[in-house]
Amino acid sequence: TSALLELEGGRSIEASLVVGADGAQSWVRDAAGIDSHVRPYGQQGVVANFETERGHDAIARQWFRPDGVLALLPLPGNRVSMVWSTWNDAADRLLSMPGDDLEREVETASRHALGALRLITSPRGFPLRLLRVSALVRPRVALIGDAAHNVHPLAGQGVNLGFQDACELAGVLRGRGAQDDCGDYRLLRRYARARSEPVALMQAATDGLQRLFNNPSFGLKWLRNTGLRFTNGIVPLKSFLVEHALG
Repeated sequence: TSALLELEGGRSIEASLVVGADGAQSWVRDAAGIDSHVRPYGQQGVVANFETERGHDAIARQWFRPDGVLALLPLPGNRVSMVWSTWNDAADRLLSMPGDDLEREVETASRHALGALRLITSPRGFPLRLLRVSALVRPRVALIGDAAHNVHPLAGQGVNLGFQDACELAGVLRGRGAQDDCGDYRLLRRYARARSEPVALMQAATDGLQRLFNNPSFGLKWLRNTGLRFTNGIVPLKSFLVEHALG
C-alpha cells in the first residue's frame, strides 16, 4: 500500500506515490526497474549565462549554423541563457576558452544581435542524446521530465515537455474522485496514456530536425531553408506551430 525509500544515513520515507523528477540519470527510474534506450548524438550542449548590452525584449533567439544550433534565451533583466548544441570537439573548444574569448565567439555567432556580451556564469557542457523509456509508470511510481524522456534541445522543447508532464500528472491526481490511493497503478496509467503520444511525437520531430540540420547534403540544405522560409511566411501555420510548442 506504499513505497519505501531508504536514504543515506539510515532514514526512510514511506509514501503512496514516488514521482521520479530526478533527471536523465534517474535513480528512481532504475530502482523501479524501468528500462531506458539511449542514442547519443555525438554532441554536447554548452550552457552559460551572459549579461547583454542591448535588451532582449523577452525574445528567444536561435541560429542554425554549420557547427550546430546556438540559442540565446531571455532571463530577467539584461541577461540571457546560452545553449549551444554542437559536436563534441567544438564543444570542448568552447569549454576550454578564456571568458573573454568565449564572449567574442558568442557575439560573432549571434551576429551581435544583443551587442556586447559579458559572461556571468562558468560554461559547462552536457551530452545530447535521445532517451526513450519502456514505461512512464509502475505501481506507486511515475516519471516526469528528463527522467521520462530526453530530446535534442534544438527546438527548445525539453523543459516544456517536463512542465506538461507535471501538469498532466497533477490533473490526474486532482481528478481521481473517490480513489484515495494516488499510487494506484490503474490511476497512474491515465497519466501514461495521456503523455505517451505527445512525448513520442516531439521526440520524433526533434530527432528528425536534428538529422535534417546536421546533414551536409546540398539538397537537404536547400530543402530546409526553403521550408523555413515557407513556414515563416504563412502566419496561421507559424502560429499553430508556436501554440503547439508552448503546449
